[in-house]
Amino acid sequence: MNVSSLFFRAIKRIAVGVSLAAALAACSKAAPGAAAPAAPSTVVSSPNMSIAGGIPPWEGYNGPRTKIRDVFALGMTGIGNQFAIAKGWYKDAGFDLEHTEASAITSNAVEVFAAGEGDIADGDPGTYIPAIVNGVPIKIVGNMWRNRGAFWIIAQPGIKTFEDLRGKKIGTGSPTGGMRTTTMETLRLNGIDPEKDVELVAAGFYQTAYAALISGAVDATIIHQPFATMAQREGNGNILAKTWEYLPAYHTGVIVISQKLIDEQPDVVERLLQVYYYGNEYARTHLDEFFPWAAKYLNLPEDVAREAITAEIELWENDPIVDIGRLQVTQNMLAQYKMQRSALPVDNVVDNTFAERVAQTLKLGKYRE
Repeated sequence: MNVSSLFFRAIKRIAVGVSLAAALAACSKAAPGAAAPAAPSTVVSSPNMSIAGGIPPWEGYNGPRTKIRDVFALGMTGIGNQFAIAKGWYKDAGFDLEHTEASAITSNAVEVFAAGEGDIADGDPGTYIPAIVNGVPIKIVGNMWRNRGAFWIIAQPGIKTFEDLRGKKIGTGSPTGGMRTTTMETLRLNGIDPEKDVELVAAGFYQTAYAALISGAVDATIIHQPFATMAQREGNGNILAKTWEYLPAYHTGVIVISQKLIDEQPDVVERLLQVYYYGNEYARTHLDEFFPWAAKYLNLPEDVAREAITAEIELWENDPIVDIGRLQVTQNMLAQYKMQRSALPVDNVVDNTFAERVAQTLKLGKYRE
C-alpha cells in the first residue's frame, strides 16, 4: 500500500483553514465597538512552569471543571493542538472538550458561533473577521501556532517553472477565499497574469486536489502538506513554490473565542490559551517525542510525517500576540482579488489582552528569552 492510500484512509482528520466567507463579507455592516478590557488575571500559574521540563503552568490544578465546545482544526492544520489533546493536557487543566467538526471548508464554523453553540475555534481570519464585523459574538484572541499560509504550489512532473504554466489549468481549492487569493498573488509575483495567462479551477482540497493533479485534471495546484512531500516522493509532481515566501504578511491563522466566555469567564479563556500554546511549544521543542505520535495521527510512515512537518518548521512561530497590521494587509488583498466587496476594518476584531499575558507566562513571542 503506497503513502497516498495510507493517508487517504485517515483523511477525515485533515483540517482546514481556508476562507469561504466572501459572501458574508459582501454584506458587511459597520464594525462593532471594541469590547471592554478583560478583567485582571485570576489564573494562578505554577512557579515551576517549564516547557523544556514538561511542567505546565496549570500543574496541580484542582479548580472547577468547564465544558468547552471546540471547533478546533484537525490534521496538519491543527496537529500541535491535537497533540495537546491526546496528551490529556486540556483535561488536566480542568476542561472537558466537546468537539464540533465544522470548519471553513467542510461547513461553516461561523454558524456554530452564531447559534451560540461554540466556545473556541482556530482557523482562517478571512472566515471570522467578516463574521465579527457583522455582529457574530466572537473575538480574535490570538494567533494560531502558525499564521503564515502553509500552502505549496505543486505541478505535474513535466512543469519545472512558473513560465511553463502559461496556458495551463491551475487548481485553487475553492472559487473564492484565501487559497485562491494566495495562488493569484503568487502567480502574479512570478510574472504570470492569473486572469489572462492561466485557467483557474476550483479543484478541491487535500486528497481531492492531489487526485486532480495526478489524474491530469489540472496541471498544477495549491495544496497543503503532506501532499507536497507525497508528490515528490511518489514522482507525481514538482514543487514550484512555498507560498509564504511570496506572501510573508498574509495572515492565515487565528484563535477566536465567544464573547460570552470572554465576558463571563476570563480566567477560563486565559487557561485555555495556556494549554493551546504550551502544547504547541512542547511539540515543537520535543520533536523526537512528537514525530512518532504525528505519524500515527496522520496514518503516515514516520519518515514521511517527519519530512512533511520539518519542511514547514520555520512557520511554527507559536507567537500568541496578533499583528493587527497583518490582518489589514490580508483584508486588503482579499478585496484586491475580489474575494470580498471591500477590505474590512480590523481595529475592533482583536483582543490581545489574553495573548499578551499567556505570552509572558510561557515566554513566547516577544517574551522569548
